Amino acid sequence: MKRMRFIVAALVVWLFLFYNIERLSEPINLSSVGYTFVPLMAVLTLLVPRLRKVPLAMLLVVPIPIFLMFKAWVGRPIWGTAIPLTVTEICVIALTTILARWTSNGLSEFESAIAHITIGQVGKLPEPFSTGQGEMYREVRRARHHQRPLALMAIGVEEETIQVALDRMVQEVQQAMMKQYVLSDVARTLCDELEDYNIIAQRNNNFLALLPEVTSDKVTELIERLRRAVSEQVGVTLRIGTASFPEDAVTFESLVEKAVGEMDAEPKPGPSPQPQRSTVEPHAIASEQG
Repeated sequence: MKRMRFIVAALVVWLFLFYNIERLSEPINLSSVGYTFVPLMAVLTLLVPRLRKVPLAMLLVVPIPIFLMFKAWVGRPIWGTAIPLTVTEICVIALTTILARWTSNGLSEFESAIAHITIGQVGKLPEPFSTGQGEMYREVRRARHHQRPLALMAIGVEEETIQVALDRMVQEVQQAMMKQYVLSDVARTLCDELEDYNIIAQRNNNFLALLPEVTSDKVTELIERLRRAVSEQVGVTLRIGTASFPEDAVTFESLVEKAVGEMDAEPKPGPSPQPQRSTVEPHAIASEQG
């Protein structure tokens, strides 16, 4: 946000200087086309999302001939003694476009962050547990009635692996936002990795994933795949507990209790290996594999 404030402030200051440039330097006498073209480029760059995908070099070059055509059309000189003024106007347009592009990119990043933080706004994301548990109940009853296998996973994130520099005055707020941001990324990864017919629900700060027709021997391979995917795409470590029907429990509440208890009891990974503590890493790996 500090970077975003700086960019917006720079754009505002630049536009203020631009509209007062003739007062600051009497020899400069910008044309009416220039005064119109500069804010037009700024507005288009900010309001047209597709322009964010256009290379900056193209965004700087393409408007120049259009500007020169309009300037010639209104009868203002371009060549000869007017070349210094024309070059100045082109530089002003280019600088305004660059600042507007930076502002647009900052807004895009902010919008993306809000989309991540607000789980459930875009795409297939987990439902709240209060909504998803009804469908989970039905799947457990179906498995019990037809004597079919079923697995339930409780999935959480090791908070120690969420790396963020926090300001002391807003530590709690930032930590909550960062945790929600990470959870949203984990949720998207789970939805991408699991099948469409699997049921995923967010329960407090963890997730429950109900896996119809999945036997206990297939869960281990799935767990490793989820750990690897989340580690690569999000950069955090998962804690996962499992419960299988009918081996571990035959009711939904018992399956949840077993999976969550196993998740909470899973040993935490050791600290990141450092040169003076090279013996810690093998122990941490052994703890995870055990």
